[in-house]
Amino acid sequence: MSSRPIRVLHVMEATIGGTKRHLLDLVESIDKDAIQIEIASPRVRSDPHGDTSFFSDMTALGVVVHEIPMVRSIRPIADLRTTLALARLIRRRRHQVVHTHSTKAGLVGRLAAFACSGTRTVHTPHGFYFLNFSRLVVRSVLRWQERVLGWITSRVIVLSKGERTVAAGVISLRKLRYIPNTFDSFDPVSRAEARDRLGLPEDAGVVVTTARFTAQKAPFDVAETFALVHRLHPETRFVWMNEGELKDAVEARLRTLGVEAATIRPGYLSDARELLTAADVYVHLARWEGAPYSVMEAMTAGVPVVAARAVGTEDLIEDGVTGILVDQGDVSAAASAVARLLTDLGEARTLSRNARKAIVVHHNRDAMARATEQVYRELVLG
Repeated sequence: MSSRPIRVLHVMEATIGGTKRHLLDLVESIDKDAIQIEIASPRVRSDPHGDTSFFSDMTALGVVVHEIPMVRSIRPIADLRTTLALARLIRRRRHQVVHTHSTKAGLVGRLAAFACSGTRTVHTPHGFYFLNFSRLVVRSVLRWQERVLGWITSRVIVLSKGERTVAAGVISLRKLRYIPNTFDSFDPVSRAEARDRLGLPEDAGVVVTTARFTAQKAPFDVAETFALVHRLHPETRFVWMNEGELKDAVEARLRTLGVEAATIRPGYLSDARELLTAADVYVHLARWEGAPYSVMEAMTAGVPVVAARAVGTEDLIEDGVTGILVDQGDVSAAASAVARLLTDLGEARTLSRNARKAIVVHHNRDAMARATEQVYRELVLG
């Protein structure tokens, strides 16, 4: 083994949510004597809502973070500038591996690395973006784009078995590596304390989500589900802990549906997972995922989950055993499942108990770090 650490540049545009959590866990657990990590990202994501602490969190861990302007939307001129800036950084810092995360960084980062002779590339999709589109033409174009980028990618790391199945249709199997998403265990506060901090009555039925107000997380489906549950159980309270670019539109929908007054909106909370114990039911209706942290955290906190069937989510939940799965867009089924768990405490306890047992295997983030280190070694050291 080489005595010098392998120099790895992580490129990110999605500096919030699960993608941020994934990289934080990796940075904290990586063997720093063997792997030298640097990061290239915008200081704040173009989405003005939510978590803006990425730079400070990473620098607090001793990681060098390079500020590179990067926008989420497609802007050819801006994207070209970003690609060129990344290529200059890679050459100057002599990174041996460029590891990109999510869609936009995966595009500009892999193109930049391709322009630098000898640089290996690793990509983690965190959910394939083309799964967001039902129109065949749009989905086909985006699949083709991912296939082309796959030609210039050394390895693709997928976080769930469902994501691996999707990836196998666009990426060479020899390039795929399945490294399950993991997270460190945490200590949620008591139910009474969580409800007190959120201003919730102790005896109310409470439904919680931490879904971002973004299309991927299907926030309008969540709003419709809340409204249907409220009609069945008017005393129920709802808690929505997050922000996002669709915030104004979703809040308008909550008003139109007549459920705004019953919904507590504390905004983005850095300690949201500690407060999950306030919930009787957790709702997750995202259209696609890599392997969602929020679902794993709710399961760990002992909160039964109602979720939409989606790549990534289905890996975590066995329908009727560790949670309840409904078809995407079926808000009636989602509301019915939530309402049932609010009243059938026996089923809710059984699902929670099974979920806690099943999710234990996801608590070893050191295993994720060791497997990722091995990917870097096989690319650089052979």
